[in-house]
Amino acid sequence: MSLTLSLSLIALVLVCAIIQRVAGMGLGIVFAPYAVVLIGAHEGIMLANLLGGLVPVVMLPRIWSQIEWGKVLRLGLPAIAVMPFAAWLSSISPPAPLYLVVSTLVLLSLVISLLLARVHTTVDGVPLQIGTGVGIGLGTVLGGVGGPAATVYAVLSRWPALPMVATLQPLWILVSFVSFGSKLAWDDGQLPDMPVWVWAAMLGSLVLAVGLGEALQQKLGELGIHRLVIVLGFIGAALSLWTGLRLLLG
Repeated sequence: MSLTLSLSLIALVLVCAIIQRVAGMGLGIVFAPYAVVLIGAHEGIMLANLLGGLVPVVMLPRIWSQIEWGKVLRLGLPAIAVMPFAAWLSSISPPAPLYLVVSTLVLLSLVISLLLARVHTTVDGVPLQIGTGVGIGLGTVLGGVGGPAATVYAVLSRWPALPMVATLQPLWILVSFVSFGSKLAWDDGQLPDMPVWVWAAMLGSLVLAVGLGEALQQKLGELGIHRLVIVLGFIGAALSLWTGLRLLLG
């Protein structure tokens, strides 16, 4: 691995971890597509899954008191329940149609949720949370985008920003590590072969990102965080759609 590539990956991890500390999501949405281009599809997704579980672990001590554990269970258990099936399905199906279907459904869901939000409709409850969890699990494995499903739920339920950011972190730990294990079991996934100093620098950037992200979060405020979450949802769906089209067209 060249020095330029190594430094690019470290910088990408830092930026994406800062975004995740601010908005509660972002590492998987932003990091994965670029990592796939830089180091290849299988290794890029595996690295994204690993880091997607490590970033929330680093954040937990700072956000523990704001986590809504009931929502963690109602979102997380359905997500991890469907992920082995999704991993099996992705291993026997052409990837391009999966990316296209998932991204199209996510984009439609985002648009509908924003339209409902404009008429001041608030929707919440256990069925919606379970459905969101299923969407997160399927989207993460089939299309590499679990965040947009959480964005739809946040918009519909008008979830306050700071509890949302905190509650999503245990969820990403569950989803990322289950996805990591599922790909190892079904798809022979492997991590990239990187020097020890690159791994150490990535871990160091995660710690640095927590402090930088907190400072930025305070400047943005509640409305700014919600807007960032919505933008990230659309970015994730659009990148997944682009990946599907690129695979389809060769």
